[in-house]
Amino acid sequence: MRRPHHFSFLSLLGALVLAAPALAASTPDSHLPELQRLTAYDAQQPLDVKEVRSERRGDVTVTELTYASPLGGPVPAWLVLPPGRGPFPAVLFQHWGEGTKNEFLDEATSLARAGVVSLLVDAPFVRPEPWRRPMVGPQMGDTWRQAIIDLRRGVDVLTRRPEVDDQRLAYVGHSFGASIGGGLSGVEPRLRAFVLMAGMGDFTHGMRHGTGPMETAWRKSTPPEELEEFLASIEPLDGIVGVRNASAAFLFQYPRGDQYVPYERTRKYFEAAPPAKLLKIYEGGHELNEAARRDRAQWLRTHLGFASVPTMGLPMVADSPISSPEWKAAQPPEFSKLRPVLTIPGMEEIEVRKDLVYKRAGNRDLKLDLYIPEVAKRRAVPAVVLVHGLVPPAHAPFLKDTTAFAGEARWLAAHGLIVVMPELGSPARGPQPEQWFAGTQDLVANVEDAIAFVRREATTHAIDPEKLCLMVFSGGGLWGLKPVLSNPPPYLKCAVAYYPMLATQPAQPKELVPLELLRASRKPLPLLLVRAGRDNPALNASIDAFVKEARRKKAPLTLIELPEAHHAFEFTDDVESSRDAMRRTGAFLNQQLGP
Repeated sequence: MRRPHHFSFLSLLGALVLAAPALAASTPDSHLPELQRLTAYDAQQPLDVKEVRSERRGDVTVTELTYASPLGGPVPAWLVLPPGRGPFPAVLFQHWGEGTKNEFLDEATSLARAGVVSLLVDAPFVRPEPWRRPMVGPQMGDTWRQAIIDLRRGVDVLTRRPEVDDQRLAYVGHSFGASIGGGLSGVEPRLRAFVLMAGMGDFTHGMRHGTGPMETAWRKSTPPEELEEFLASIEPLDGIVGVRNASAAFLFQYPRGDQYVPYERTRKYFEAAPPAKLLKIYEGGHELNEAARRDRAQWLRTHLGFASVPTMGLPMVADSPISSPEWKAAQPPEFSKLRPVLTIPGMEEIEVRKDLVYKRAGNRDLKLDLYIPEVAKRRAVPAVVLVHGLVPPAHAPFLKDTTAFAGEARWLAAHGLIVVMPELGSPARGPQPEQWFAGTQDLVANVEDAIAFVRREATTHAIDPEKLCLMVFSGGGLWGLKPVLSNPPPYLKCAVAYYPMLATQPAQPKELVPLELLRASRKPLPLLLVRAGRDNPALNASIDAFVKEARRKKAPLTLIELPEAHHAFEFTDDVESSRDAMRRTGAFLNQQLGP
């Protein structure tokens, strides 16, 4: 079945897809029928659940049990139950290759205190004899196949329990569990959300072409014909086959220092998944850190709906504050649930003055929000106007109210600046790439009108009208930088640009292209520009050309390069280099707008 056309956006803050058309669902993978055949089982067989022992951890019940594998033998598992009768959401867990069902037991206990049932399963390679299966070698495909079937049987265990809501089920897998989780997603529609941690979706590709010690040794020790026959037999079990044909939401978690899974393999896995997906990066190694654990719980909460999970510090993933049916119908991206990775004391206490009408456009009002720091109660303070990127028209009216943009405004306002968050609309006039920027001129006018409103109402809101700055994100570079590059007025003091688009796009008037404006500019304002090394190559090429021209003109440009960062790094890359770039941004704004 083909899905309706939609805009393909990697980030809520701006489009990265510069040339590809809006995509329908990918065509079914040729390996899907074989995946379905290999992982089929008789769901009418008795589950034969047997309780081994049970204990109480406060008001949480932890039970060790077994259930029958359709391929023979008992499946050892932990069942973790919250107090009460439910119905509760439930999560199925699969551990990494170095672990057992104990890996996630503490995490499951925490989730139980928030009202979540968990089933934690021992993989076939850690079960007692005679039911143990090899992790590597010629029988590995049988082990993977059994692991997926036994997880499907685990879903049966959960759905047949009276305290479980069978419409709110999710899966969490780490390493081995993440690799087979992709296959599970393609054959198990009862699971609505998947967290895949440091996983590899193309194992067979790695065995054919990888340069790691395991791949190299296996190719050297196995005759080519035998190796190819084996890989062809297990290729349908590659995680990437399943995710291409899944309809669930996906959170991919990847540690920047992973010693086992190359970044490119995780990236390929992520790109194969359906549109409701998110890739987030963390410090540390393959085992992942506490921040990743916090994010898993919060992200699952947004999809399954359960009580708040006690966490250390501010959660980086949050429920959407938008209850509008139109917003939900527009299929908001997973990025809309993220907070910035930098937390500043006092940012949650910032006063917000919402929905001030700054302009009438056609038959509707355009509104903006003001984020007011405590210092504005004593004196007038400078203001920063945020300029969002390319979004679908259906998303534009809600953008300023998302967790992501509200968080963006709060960390900036915590620096003692008033932050202006305007609804600017979308330049897109249709789903085709040549239509995405057709309305750029309208957004340029909206930015200018938002600035005019801020200056006109400055006294009312304790804004210093002579000290303003623009901060643009992604596609916002095409409609937010004109005021600071083309004869800037004296009240504009600077600009900040995060991963901006700076070169000509289809239907983009040449006189509005930032690179052309810079070439014609007599006295450009100080600009802080952040370049994410793992961003879209065409976007980064436009940044490189802009930087080259700025240096030729000796323009006051400060460049922050983050070689391993992604588009929207301040949300997706939970690493110190992201936080450092954000701190440097705050220092730049205070320096340019200060006394």
